[in-house]
Amino acid sequence: MHFVKKVPTSEQEKAAKRKEHEKRAQQFLRVRDRIVAKRDKGEYDEEILSLTQQILEKNADIYTFWNIRRTAIEQRIEANRNYLLELDVLDEEKAKSAQKVENLLAGELFLSYECIKSNPKSYSAWYQRAWVLQRQANPDYVKELALCEKALQMDCRNFHCWDHRRTVSRMAKRTEEQELEFSNRLIEENFSNYSAWHYRSIALTKIHCDEKSVKLDDSILAAELQKVKNAFYMDADDQSAWTYTRWLLENGSGKEFLRPESCTPIQLISASFHGTNTTLVFTRAVTVPYILTLVDTDDETSWRGFSSTSPSPTSARVWQYVSDTPLQIANPLETPEKSENFAWMSLTDTPYVNVAKLKMIFDVEEPKEPAFIQELLEDCRQLIELEPKNKWPLYMRSLVLMEYRPIRSHSEIVDNLKLLAESLDTKRVELYKSLISRQKLNFSIREQFARLLSHESDELV
Repeated sequence: MHFVKKVPTSEQEKAAKRKEHEKRAQQFLRVRDRIVAKRDKGEYDEEILSLTQQILEKNADIYTFWNIRRTAIEQRIEANRNYLLELDVLDEEKAKSAQKVENLLAGELFLSYECIKSNPKSYSAWYQRAWVLQRQANPDYVKELALCEKALQMDCRNFHCWDHRRTVSRMAKRTEEQELEFSNRLIEENFSNYSAWHYRSIALTKIHCDEKSVKLDDSILAAELQKVKNAFYMDADDQSAWTYTRWLLENGSGKEFLRPESCTPIQLISASFHGTNTTLVFTRAVTVPYILTLVDTDDETSWRGFSSTSPSPTSARVWQYVSDTPLQIANPLETPEKSENFAWMSLTDTPYVNVAKLKMIFDVEEPKEPAFIQELLEDCRQLIELEPKNKWPLYMRSLVLMEYRPIRSHSEIVDNLKLLAESLDTKRVELYKSLISRQKLNFSIREQFARLLSHESDELV
């Protein structure tokens, strides 16, 4: 325990503990060897259930013994299934057989419950519960969800319990709206419940987004930011609410800034012919089969990819098609993929440049600023005044400015990032250096972007 003075252990006490430990170890080895011997002989009888229970009650993480128990129970379930198909068995006997299996499964729930009480983060015990529920005739989902909630009250970041609860929720066919309300209740009980905020983000995405778009409506974003604001003012140093706010900001972003590459949609940035090759540049790495859906050739052999991680990549952002004949590409503005009514774009005279995407990537134009973003900026400003040494409001304000006011607030963004790197959050100095470098690069590109697009210049200097 913390703050309890450690009392030295005498040699006699150490020897007694060592002897007791050796005794328990020998007992464990005897039982283990007996279990393994019976398993090797295929003897999944009552004894093997009893022996594995003895071990698991002391150490629930030996998943091999759980596997043995599942095999033994499956054999009994199968035997009962065959027994129920027999024609000459009375209905009363069939009911007794079925009830015997249900009692066995109920006992398994009790065993796993006892294991979880002593070790709430036992993956094997939680998995066993889900396995049993899937085989019960009438599983009590309400009771199981209550158990999960009790475990989460003890430790709100018990991810084994969270995983189990998601499984039970699917089995119980709970709606995402119900799960959203569940997260709401947990957050109201504890604003620092990081896992509940994360669970809420998943539920919101499933309710309001589809396969084509992962972006929430502005009305949803505004409501969520209003909700999370309460957590800011209760404890501005707590990372849970700030992390959720960053997720909301990224979700509302049209630039996918700071997102994982897997969340960035594949778009063609540019396509150009250079006499001996046609060069294509994408927003993220793609393969040759994907490119063939956009160009007027089925040739897979004349492509050359460029990557810093491999001399011959199978997936890359930049590809060249080696040929003195220029390719034609699908007109990105008209047809997203090949079809009978396909619109081709020639690269012979004029290259294709996705101007709108480049403007977005390099902050050439500032996006429309919703009212809830203005309110978030003001909240951050007030919190910075109240707690000038707290990194979170300054960091969040900087992210918002980078997203919505990269031109107007360039100097403030750089100053904020320098303050974070040099004083408020020195452990992440390289992160802030990278962000500062990106802001300066964008600033330089903005100055030359108009000349580049008007072909007054062929390159950025």
